Amino acid sequence: MAVSNEKVEQVCIDAKEKMISLGIAEELVSEIEWCLGSYASDGNADGLLQKAGKALSELEAYKKDYPRKVAKKLLDDLKKIE
Repeated sequence: MAVSNEKVEQVCIDAKEKMISLGIAEELVSEIEWCLGSYASDGNADGLLQKAGKALSELEAYKKDYPRKVAKKLLDDLKKIE
């Protein structure tokens, strides 16, 4: 099932905001912000797709230690676009 670029963009924004609120993966947050800007200018979501996979890994690892701090829905949304 193909996911729209707009959905990819929104899930990356959600993941970025969650990582900021948790204080984790600052470099990845910066990379996602850069990719969001790039996507806004060229409409190419390839960078966001790559960063979504990395965000999924980071958030899953964090959830193992703090299971209540990362919503299952966010992880499911990231898995759908991976």
